Amino acid sequence: MKEGQTYQEIQPIKKLEHLVHSFWMHHNTLDRPEHLTIVPDSYLKIVFVVQNGKVERYFMTGLWIRERDFITPPNAINYGCRLKILAPEYLLQQEMANILQDFQQLDLSYLNLKHFDLSSFELIVQQWQTELLKIRSPKTITGNKLRLSQLLDRTKGDLTAKAVSEQIYWTNRQINRYLNKYIGVSLKKYLNIQKVYQSYLQIREGNFFPKKYYFDQAHFIREVRKHTGETPSKLHERQNDRFIQLKNIKPK
Repeated sequence: MKEGQTYQEIQPIKKLEHLVHSFWMHHNTLDRPEHLTIVPDSYLKIVFVVQNGKVERYFMTGLWIRERDFITPPNAINYGCRLKILAPEYLLQQEMANILQDFQQLDLSYLNLKHFDLSSFELIVQQWQTELLKIRSPKTITGNKLRLSQLLDRTKGDLTAKAVSEQIYWTNRQINRYLNKYIGVSLKKYLNIQKVYQSYLQIREGNFFPKKYYFDQAHFIREVRKHTGETPSKLHERQNDRFIQLKNIKPK
């Protein structure tokens, strides 16, 4: 983490573990705006930005399929909730394919944010989880969908689409129909996003030759550039500047 930044992460309670990956906080402690590039990480998000104790921005994002540039205001704190692929149906109860690579602005009344106590990250997460539990669908998550989410979460893209289908006993066509409906991409595209994101682990260490996932180095560079707009060497060079995710990603 570069000077002027602090970052924290909290895991969800058990009742939300199939729907929420994590909660995070990123604080720009500088007296100037911070220019960041956010790259695809395979999660949807709910985010709000606090400056001088007041919520200035509140939005939901669809799945990122390529990089997006952001500017964090001076002395602002970004709070986020990473959502898994089952969250649109079983938590938010809305399809999110329509905001693929895009935003949906939220009213402060959504999840009761306007009444949150913003005094600490831990307290914010407690309140956030309480509100998420209130809107969670009473439907039981069906077995094939739960197996799909758990397998993707566990393997982080280290499977082919055919292997995923075979392991969870759900046809590739049915999986693609489900993912396209709720998050806007096919299984193959989702796996590619996961693969690139996992490759950041080796990129941040200065290793630019793929250990797995890719046919050769040219294929690796091409896929990284497609999702991030930069080559692996440029990502490594700017991980303390624009690409802060490289510092925060954790091994599976």
